[in-house]
Amino acid sequence: MAFQLEEQVTKQQDGWSVGHFCTTRLHISRKMLVSIKHHGEILRNGEHVIVNEIVHAGDRIHVRFPEEAPASDMHATSGELEILFEDDWLLIVNKPPGMASIPSRLHPERSLSNFVLGYYQQHQIPYAIHIVNRLDRDTSGLVVFAKHALAHHQLSKMQQTGLLDRRYIALIEGQITPQTINLPIGQTDHSFMERMVREDGQHAVTHILTSEPLSAFSRELSQLTIKLETGRTHQIRVHLAALGHPLVGDTMYKGTPLIPRQALHSASASFPHPRTGEVMRFEAPLPDDLRL
Repeated sequence: MAFQLEEQVTKQQDGWSVGHFCTTRLHISRKMLVSIKHHGEILRNGEHVIVNEIVHAGDRIHVRFPEEAPASDMHATSGELEILFEDDWLLIVNKPPGMASIPSRLHPERSLSNFVLGYYQQHQIPYAIHIVNRLDRDTSGLVVFAKHALAHHQLSKMQQTGLLDRRYIALIEGQITPQTINLPIGQTDHSFMERMVREDGQHAVTHILTSEPLSAFSRELSQLTIKLETGRTHQIRVHLAALGHPLVGDTMYKGTPLIPRQALHSASASFPHPRTGEVMRFEAPLPDDLRL
């Protein structure tokens, strides 16, 4: 069944066009409206209506979105998911380390997205996979999935405007002070995967909010709380390495292998709910290997 949305027109919206009501009140993009025109439908009080017609106070506008389906070459994988929150708009999952966020050509199965698709099929959730924040394979923690295209559109806008607040926990050797790192990041000349700080790279900003000293493995470590302003590939890893304090375990960026993966955890996310506007906060507990 396709996603559907219904809303009543208020006095303040009396005289709006159907299209303006959909884009302003329901936050449907113009591109999505075109798709609805061809593959869905808009009803006013149960009757088909086009976008340039006028709405009046008390009208009920019902939108049926186009049917969704996952990519035809995407495999569903059965298994347990650690679900932190779920409703008709969102699925919040705690990803373990060692699992990719999305499938790749060489590894088409057993990514987090494959498991989510398996969960959708098991529970007859009729939507495609809309992942909002990807994590590196060895980064653990909170991943946000939008249940359908409208939720994904709204969450993507929140990412662009800074309304989606993501916080990470990181472990480094040595000590640094809270600070903002504003250094551009680009691909290295010798590796498709590896990144580096370079003048011709993309704008990248990382905020180190707190830095707490720890002692473990007979070494002086620090636990950092980090907020991302931008979301470049390997951003936290590259920025900390550029300061001379790579993540513990991050051997790609010369981190000491005290644990068998980079010590980075997506700890929390907060943002307004795409339907209600209520600010919600989600947290993923710190995994055992980072509880030093």
